[in-house]
Amino acid sequence: MKITDIYIRNFHQFKDIHIDLTYPEGHPKAGEPLEKVCIIGQSGTGKTTLLKIVGGHAFTIADLFDEYDPKEFEDVFVSMKVSDLAFSVDVIREEASDIQDYYQFIHSKFDGKDIGFEDAIKYLEENLEAIKTHFIYFPADLKYEFESGNSNLSNKKVINFKHEKVGDIWNLVFNEIQKFQEEEIRLKQEIASVAVEKSSDIKAIQRSVRKLERWRKSSENPINRLADECLDPILKHLNLRVKREFKFESKNDLGIVKLEDLKGNEVPYHLLSTGTKQILLTALPLYLLKPDQTLILCDEPERSLYPTMQKFIIDYYTSLTKNSQFFFATHSPIIASSFEPWEIVELKFDEKGYIFQEKYYPEGAERHVDNYTIIPSYLTYDLMLSKVFDMDETHSHDRSEKITEVLMLRNQLLELKKIDQHKSAKAQKLYKKYRDLASKLFWDFELQ
Repeated sequence: MKITDIYIRNFHQFKDIHIDLTYPEGHPKAGEPLEKVCIIGQSGTGKTTLLKIVGGHAFTIADLFDEYDPKEFEDVFVSMKVSDLAFSVDVIREEASDIQDYYQFIHSKFDGKDIGFEDAIKYLEENLEAIKTHFIYFPADLKYEFESGNSNLSNKKVINFKHEKVGDIWNLVFNEIQKFQEEEIRLKQEIASVAVEKSSDIKAIQRSVRKLERWRKSSENPINRLADECLDPILKHLNLRVKREFKFESKNDLGIVKLEDLKGNEVPYHLLSTGTKQILLTALPLYLLKPDQTLILCDEPERSLYPTMQKFIIDYYTSLTKNSQFFFATHSPIIASSFEPWEIVELKFDEKGYIFQEKYYPEGAERHVDNYTIIPSYLTYDLMLSKVFDMDETHSHDRSEKITEVLMLRNQLLELKKIDQHKSAKAQKLYKKYRDLASKLFWDFELQ
């Protein structure tokens, strides 16, 4: 299941807004649901609210909104694709396992015909289990701890990390790692026992060693797989990597994935930066849950991440899944630059205080790839701030003042040059001041 359209008739600051979430004409996938969506807009425009409305198909609205009135959702419609059935849902709620409470009101279209509430409920009863789509929600206030609540996340179709313990993700790999490590310990102990009991029997010792070597060749270390396929490709940018060598000192070492720096020094979890924890606690669920046909909602993926990490974090997260649809809500121009213009939903206030979507193609023009006038990946980050994030100035007032000053100094020097005084003591003094200030502004200080 992927979302193709959102239509909100009247919900808080949203009024008669339609958001097309398909690839535009001229694209090889024209008409198909977007694989990833970036929601941007100034504070208060409803980025997180829109994210929660999308997630309302799976999550209890009460869980996503601190306070809500079910009647408010009667004018919210979200079109989705479920297998070959397209349907819209209004009053997006989930308050009971009973299917009649699962969707209180539903409006569906099947084979071009409107079908009634009872027929829609019957369809969902018969097909809900067959729908493979899962839902994962990463809130902006994701708790950066590996604390476990002993929940089996692999059995859940709906995972809301606002309430679930993200540390429970270790349960999906803990037993596999522990089993591998226990077998390695057993085989090493067997070698040690043979060496003590049959110290003079070199062949017996060699047989035990070969047994360990054969086992290592035939058994894949789950830590190596986790490192190669998930963690090391991103940890290397933080000068970290997964510690692959297992050294057993106590029972607490079993089943644990440890990290080390590139010199081989172990880095305790409590010393990891918040940004590193955030990456781990987002990447691991995406990798270990093996999302397939999953709707994944992520609020503020840039949180605690240095700009160089933000540049490729979206591509990294999306690479860990397949057949899934991502929704990201962000304040970061660096994150937004990772998206095509048709993948960005920019929310703005109109003169009446209602929300509209800023389109990146001329009004009245066809929604076609050739008509988009803003291509984020073509822009510098200064241009992203001014053209996409609508900042009037992309630098500080201090810089503006100093640019004025350096231009005045430049003009004075050019005037002195005109009267052949550019080598005078006054000119040399002005030039030094001009050069020093221009250098601090990263300004080309060569005089033409």
